[in-house]
Amino acid sequence: MEAHQVSRDLNDVVIGPYVDGDEHEILRVFTKVFGVERSLEAWRWQYLENPAGTHIHLAKFPDGAVVSQFCGVPRRMKVRDEEYCFSEIVDSYTDPDYRQGLKKPGLFASTCYEFVNHFGRPDREIIMYGLPNPPAYRVGSRLLGYVKFYKIELLTKHLEGDAADPGDDVGGGVTAHPVERFSDDVDQLYASVSTHHDVMTIRDARYLNWRYTDRPDATYDQIEFRDAAGAIVGLCSLRHRWLDQPETVPAELLVGRDHPAVPHILRWIEARSRARGADRIRAMFRPDSPEWTGLASLGYVPERSPFRLVARTYEREVVPLDWLRDNWYVTMGDFDIV
Repeated sequence: MEAHQVSRDLNDVVIGPYVDGDEHEILRVFTKVFGVERSLEAWRWQYLENPAGTHIHLAKFPDGAVVSQFCGVPRRMKVRDEEYCFSEIVDSYTDPDYRQGLKKPGLFASTCYEFVNHFGRPDREIIMYGLPNPPAYRVGSRLLGYVKFYKIELLTKHLEGDAADPGDDVGGGVTAHPVERFSDDVDQLYASVSTHHDVMTIRDARYLNWRYTDRPDATYDQIEFRDAAGAIVGLCSLRHRWLDQPETVPAELLVGRDHPAVPHILRWIEARSRARGADRIRAMFRPDSPEWTGLASLGYVPERSPFRLVARTYEREVVPLDWLRDNWYVTMGDFDIV
């Protein structure tokens, strides 16, 4: 599509959901706004191949030229004993050529409102959430009614000593098995672990393989942990050299909190990370959760990050925000930062 001129009549713009083929214009404006290029393959993975669906609204001229985008990455969620959808709001923008002189409320706000009017309901997206930067937080607070939960502190441990690979013996009768794809019995692991959590992403094999294995623009070190009988007792998905730094983050760490092998698994992950060149490991869990306090007891120290968690609920009686803040099991993999 040829370059689009600012002189176009904005009254011709129509707001509606994504249709097949819009991705080329979406990516053209994305590069213009954010100054980085995203591959078509990566975009399709995140939005079209997401097992929870495609949630995008666009403001476009009749020929398909995109002016504004508002979108989310939906996730299937366990809330108590029910299933709902939460959506992480990401990649929303307006073409800078059209930011000046727009009529109130403006095309970005109008695109946002159309998205919210369509998806903001308990049977579609009961929660919208994200880790917005300060400008995005101000806009989200005004347009979406975001409520700030807390500033994210990352549990950090500096790694020292031998950088040899730890092998497959984790200790405590558990062995480590690097995998290309997560196995089907991950579903049983998730079912067991989820009984300890009121709110969490449904981490079944389908979701985990989409989120980590199938992502085309990032590589994860995927490990299943099994006992002597071959039963799966835990898994992790590690991102080495996060943000191009010598550090490892467990994007995913799924293990029963009371399993006796938990300390062994954490020490094995530390050794694995050290062998991959990391000088520190950083993890995200809900502050003061059992997972948080467990890592703190093993020498992990909270350090401030630039991230803040915010959310809006579309059914206060089902998911009140104060209850959600205090019960949501989160890891880095619940966000697009890793």
